[in-house]
Amino acid sequence: MLMQSQPLNITTSEKLKNQNPESFKRDETIVSQHMGHLFDDFFDSDKKIGIATRIGWKWRRIKEKHYDIKHGMRNRRKWRKTINGLRSWAGFDGMINVMQMHLRDYIETEEKYGHSLEEYKQRKIATAKETVELLERMKEPHDYLFRRRDEVNAKYPEYQHLITHYAEGGVSTSGDFIAQGDGWVGKEAGKDPREGYFEFVDGRFELADSPDQEETDRLLAQVKQYHIDVNDAYRQAEADSDEDFDKLAKLLKDNLYSWWD
Repeated sequence: MLMQSQPLNITTSEKLKNQNPESFKRDETIVSQHMGHLFDDFFDSDKKIGIATRIGWKWRRIKEKHYDIKHGMRNRRKWRKTINGLRSWAGFDGMINVMQMHLRDYIETEEKYGHSLEEYKQRKIATAKETVELLERMKEPHDYLFRRRDEVNAKYPEYQHLITHYAEGGVSTSGDFIAQGDGWVGKEAGKDPREGYFEFVDGRFELADSPDQEETDRLLAQVKQYHIDVNDAYRQAEADSDEDFDKLAKLLKDNLYSWWD
């Protein structure tokens, strides 16, 4: 999508017209015209450039330099926190932080000084804000899974993991278990996992006879469904992430060249 001009609001449009009321009478001052490339005549070596023009150029460069210094100081103050938080090894999160900061800065400026017609101005602000919110979700990729896992966990009782301490040191966690009476019902993790009703015997987790096999079977079925829902959550989290990437691509394609005045 190529950049296109945007209609100005009435106040700005009238102000620009009033700056040079004679600008619409230039036809009366034309002496001659001819075809050529842009700036051919202006930079013709045989053409002498007047002192007034040279002074004007010099003065413009001075003003531009002053503006650069002034805006540079403003940017250092505004961007200090973002820049200080960047790390050379940061990839996507570093880029996202910079994009968010720039869009927030753009939104603030557009709200205060935007010259477009109100409907154009509000659409630009709305799409920029939507992009900032989208980038915020994309900043922490694991949050996609955490959000889906939280939805799954809310549907089931609080599960516990088996915590194993080793004589040589170290700790591991495994499996998902639900309390039943004095024991636990669930399935171990790893290769050839055991499942059923477990109790602790001399500090070790061992299969035991269930006090209520019907209830044990019901809880085991619940554990299996929980694992199915968790796997579905992984797939849905990936779909959520892909959807946000597609949405970001569309927002940038449709609006990137519109975020200007």
